[in-house]
Amino acid sequence: MGGAIAFLLIIGLYTGIASGLYLGLRKFDII
Repeated sequence: MGGAIAFLLIIGLYTGIASGLYLGLRKFDII
């Protein structure tokens, strides 16, 4: 059970980083 929770936390972390980078790049009109 602990492995599943850790997996979800890692997925959420990477999703947050990816969305943060995407929004940051959009703000500076790089993409």
